This record gives sequence, C-alpha cells and structure tokens, in this order.
Amino acid sequence: MNKRYIYTISTYILSLMLLFAVQACKDDDNTTDNSVLTLLSYTPDNGSEIAETGTVQLTFNKNVRQTAGSTISMNGEAVRVIITNNIVYCHFDLPTATKLTLDIPEGALTDFYGQSFEGITLNFPLVPTMKLFDAVVDKNGKGDYTSVQAAINAAPTNQTQPYLIFITNGTYEELVNVNSNKPFIHLIGQDWEKTVITYKMNRTTDENNAGWPYSSRNPANASIITQDGATVLQATDFYAENISFENKWGTDERGNRGPQADAMITRADRIAFNHCRLRSYQDTWWTRNYTSGSSSNINMRNYATDCWIEGCVDYVYGGGNIVIENSTFYNVDQQSKITAGSHVEGTEWGYVIKNCIVDGEEAANNSTVFGRPWQNSPLTVFIDTKLKINITPAGWEDMSTLPKLYAEYNTTDADGNPVDTSERRTHYNAGEYTKTTLTAEEAARYTYENIIQSKDGWNPKLYMQKTATPEVSKNGATLNWDKVTNAICYVIFKDGVYDGQTIDTFYEIEDQDATYTVKSVNRYGGLSED
Repeated sequence: MNKRYIYTISTYILSLMLLFAVQACKDDDNTTDNSVLTLLSYTPDNGSEIAETGTVQLTFNKNVRQTAGSTISMNGEAVRVIITNNIVYCHFDLPTATKLTLDIPEGALTDFYGQSFEGITLNFPLVPTMKLFDAVVDKNGKGDYTSVQAAINAAPTNQTQPYLIFITNGTYEELVNVNSNKPFIHLIGQDWEKTVITYKMNRTTDENNAGWPYSSRNPANASIITQDGATVLQATDFYAENISFENKWGTDERGNRGPQADAMITRADRIAFNHCRLRSYQDTWWTRNYTSGSSSNINMRNYATDCWIEGCVDYVYGGGNIVIENSTFYNVDQQSKITAGSHVEGTEWGYVIKNCIVDGEEAANNSTVFGRPWQNSPLTVFIDTKLKINITPAGWEDMSTLPKLYAEYNTTDADGNPVDTSERRTHYNAGEYTKTTLTAEEAARYTYENIIQSKDGWNPKLYMQKTATPEVSKNGATLNWDKVTNAICYVIFKDGVYDGQTIDTFYEIEDQDATYTVKSVNRYGGLSED
C-alpha cells in the first residue's frame, strides 16, 4: 500500500482518538457542582477560651477560595488566611488583646463554581499566658536590678508586646530615658506615694543662678544629661502605673520660683499614665509631641487618668493630642498657669482636660488661669472641671500668640455650682478671640474613642482593668490560693515589702510570724487592688 495512504489513515485515526479524548474532557469540565457550600466544622468552638497565639481552622464540604477584593478580618483588621483545598486556616498572635473576633462576611469565600459561603462571625476570649514580670527593680536587692534605668537598658529592642517591669517601693534617684528603640515598656509601681523616680535638675543658663550646679546646661553635668529632664519617654506604647515622677529642683527649691525643671518629657505616640503623680514647680510635663513644620507626628497621643499633676507655672505645656481625665491639678504657690500650648497647625484635638479637679494653694488675687498661649496655634479645652480654688474671671492669660481654641464647658465650683464665664478673655496682644465656651454638642465630640482610639484602635484602658485579689490561706509554711481569672502571675509582699513572685498558686514562706499579702497581675503588669 502506498505509504502516503497509510500516513493519511493513521493521521485520521489519531485525530478521531484526540477528538474523543477532548470530548471526554469537555464532558467532565461541564459537570458543575451546584451543591451548597457548607461549613462542616471549625475549631476551637465558638465562645471557648483560647490562648493568645494559635489558629482557627474551618473545614468545608468542598474546595474553597477567597473572593477577589473581599476582606476577612480579625478584631476589625484585615488578615490574610491560608487555604488548602477545603480547609481555611486563620493564624493569630494577639499578645495585647483580650478577645478574638473572626469575621468572614457573606461572599468572602466561594467554591470553584461560584457558590458562595453565607459568612460567619466567631468570638473567643483570649486567656493570657502565665509568665513572671520580665524584670523587678528593688532597692533592697530582692529583684533583678536596683536601678530603673538598668532594667530599661536590659529590655530587648523593638518589642511588639509589653515588657513588664515591676518597681518596688523606694526612692530611685536617677535620670530615666526610654529610647525610641524600646517600645512597649510597662513600668508598674507598688505604691504611687512610695515608688518615686526623682532627680534634681533644671535648665537655667545663668551661671550666677543658685541652681547652676543642678543645671543641664552646666558643662560639669554633661555626663548625666538626658534630654534636659528627670524622665524622658521617646518610645511608643509606653505605660506607667502607680509611680511618682518628680523633679527635686521643682519640689525642694520652690522658693527660687524657677527655672524650668521638668518631671516628665514625652516625645512619642501612644503613651499612657494611670494613677501616677507628676510633681515639679515650673514646666512639670513637657508634651514635646511635635516637630515644627512637620505633619508626621503633630497628632501623637498621650493619655492620663486618675493622676496627680502638681506645679505652679505651666504644669502641662507643648503640643500633641493629650487627654487627661479624672485627675487633679494641684497648685503649690501664689500663682498658677495650668497649661501653655504650642500646638502646630494641623493638630486635631490639642489638650483635652475632662472631669478634672483644680486644687491646691489659693493663688493671690485669684490669679490662677487655665493656661496661656505659648507658641504656634494652641488648642485647649476644659470640660466638666471642678474648681476647688478660684481662677481669675478672665480664665486665661496673655502670652506670645493667639489661641486657636481656648474654651471650656460646664465648669463648676467646689460645691457643684456653675462658674460665671461671662468675663473670659477675648483680647490678646496678638489679636481678638471670641470662642470661650463650648456647646453641649461640641463638648460631646471630645471623647476617648474619638481622640485616643479612632486612629488605630489603641486602647490603654485595657491596661487598667484589674484582676481579682486572691483569697490566701496558710498551711504551715505554705501560702495557698485559687487561680485568678486572667492573671499571669502573683506578687507576694511580706509586711508590705516585696518578697517574690510566682506563676503558681502557692508560695513557701520563711517567717510564719510575718503578715503576707498576695496580689494578682494582669497581662499588662497591673496589680490587683488591696
């Protein structure tokens, strides 16, 4: 037979075979699975307590994929999930959260034929991992360090979760500096009146001034200068509780009426104080949370609650968005200027002082004022303030610029009676100013949620939630108690003095005649109440 014919027949047969194969494949491709995409199971169970790190696993009845452009979120933040065939893995690591909410909205997952999943929301309480304080500072040598700065220096850099430092009662006479590469430092004191970080320093430039030996400008002090102040915070996510920060020049040398002697300088976002005392005379707290001409950090946030801020001239001065709530401003001399704003244009909120008390020594001629406009475009509001000492009818003092907003709402006297605001200052050397009071609607905008949380969900109030104090029994030389919900460890005191810490629910004692107390510790380092 002619080879050409053989080749033609062979090619024909091969073509038929390929046609049949393609048709078979086509028939398979056209087999559509119209069954409902169903979630068969998931672990852990909804509502069950889980650790702070782990995986939520969802198993479906067929292979799934995430819809393009859809968002699956954990605690309101978009997350990337891993999908292997019919199983969806949602990994999490949330050391600072108290709960996990996983939200898969309708249509975010589909099968390979377009059948969509109806969606689900799962909620899990997060149980903290048991751990001791990362460091204990104790003057008596029962801790890891006798110096606060030494404990901070030993902390890892670039932390992403709280590094817990417990400071026992004592006076720690030292400059403290938290460098910008040491975020998430939590300093927890034993007692805000007895745990004191202090240093004697001022910023005089006059060599003939009585304070020159203590001046940060004195070349003899070059080796101990720390940004010109007693305590300087340059890292984000700092938290302090139950500590007094003071400048001894401001507390011991008040007869000199200055110069500047900061007790605290903050230079970062997300800094919080709970039940702390800041004490000096002139310029107690410098909120140096701005850089002139820069928009990158002018809206950095600091938060303080249940604090005591003591001074006479410019207790709080500088910039940034600062919320101070439920605190006392205490005047210590015959004059009182509570704030001095220097808010850079573009600052959103400025100084927000809510539900606070103004108390202390009555200033001569009722000369206490809410503040004075230092530089730039000052923003300060006082909301629901109780005045236990009088302030001048003008309310504010003149200085070097015109305020952008100096106003108040619902100011009362010590007995709760409304204070007359009709004579509040409207004329400054820099020009005329008219907005002296807020309406109820305007005051209602100044909320913790709007100022502190809205930007990124930062919520320092979580740090302040107290765990229960254990009920302790003694069996011979052993203290015993039941496990406390959400506690990470326990601190033991002997006659009020730090004795040790443990993650157990028992503790061996050496002196059975002493009085021992035990406090539980929350995941952020906060101690339970007495």
